[in-house]
Amino acid sequence: MHELGDLSDYQLLKAFQEGSLAAFEEIHRRYFGRLYAHAFKMLGNAADAQDVVQEVFITLWTKGAAIQLHTGLSGYLYTSVRNRVLNLIEQDKTYRHHLDALATFLGEVPISAGNAADEELLFSIFEAEIDKLPRKMKEVFELRRQGDLSYSEIAEQLSLSDHTVKKQISNAIKILRDRLIQWKSQLVVLFF
Repeated sequence: MHELGDLSDYQLLKAFQEGSLAAFEEIHRRYFGRLYAHAFKMLGNAADAQDVVQEVFITLWTKGAAIQLHTGLSGYLYTSVRNRVLNLIEQDKTYRHHLDALATFLGEVPISAGNAADEELLFSIFEAEIDKLPRKMKEVFELRRQGDLSYSEIAEQLSLSDHTVKKQISNAIKILRDRLIQWKSQLVVLFF
């Protein structure tokens, strides 16, 4: 048999689909660096770029036997990276948009400058409203709020899809904003 490095992408993919772990490792060796550079160029963040490329290879590993390519392997991998990067950017935009809307709302609530009691009251109301979220939504929201985990990492940790995580966070922020709006008139009375 040929050295794996001498095989074409098509031959490597075929060998991997027939069960060759060595073929998968060669695909990974051949493309990881290039895909990482591509993702990093689009994201500007090393950790996110690495996560994206790892997710692409995890998908290749789990779905490899069923993948029917209409383009070459490199086209498939680059397209997968691009799509994941675009999804990550969109998730981040949505998350930031909702947080900005919530921050804008909270900024509209008059709080005496430097008044720790006012800030503490607002914080306790916010925390109480988070506690009222449905259990799974609260769990997803809190993991994202801690800021250490990406949508994909949260999805993996909780055995959910990335889309479900994104939706849960978006819904949590909308619910919190709506609930805080209900508090707004009461807060205005309290702060004046």
